[in-house]
Amino acid sequence: MAIGIPLNRLDLTDAQRDQVKSVMDSHQTELRPLGEKAMTARRALERAVTSDTVDEGTIRARAADLAAFESDVAVVRARVHADVLQILTPAQRSTLKELQAEREKRAETPRPPRR
Repeated sequence: MAIGIPLNRLDLTDAQRDQVKSVMDSHQTELRPLGEKAMTARRALERAVTSDTVDEGTIRARAADLAAFESDVAVVRARVHADVLQILTPAQRSTLKELQAEREKRAETPRPPRR
C-alpha cells in the first residue's frame, strides 16, 4: 500500500522498519477487503462506460460506488500514515517534509507533451 512516505529515503533503523511493518500488517485486514471491493466497483464502472449504449444513470451510480470505496481506502491510508509518522524521529519528519515539498514542486512543473 502506498502511504505517501518514501521510507527508503529516511534512514530507518531496524527497529523502526519492524514497527512500520507491524503498522502495515495491522491494517491489512481492513485494506484487503476494501481493495477487492474497489476493484470490483472499478470493473463495473468500466463495463458501464464501455457499454454499447450510454446509460448516464448507471455510469453515475457505478462511479459513486467506486468513490465510496476509494474514500474508505483513503481514510485507512491516512490512519496508516499517521501511525507511521509516530515512529519517525523529529529529524526524519523534517526530511519527510522536505521530500514531500520536492514532490509537490515536481508535480506542479508542466511536462512536455509525449510524442
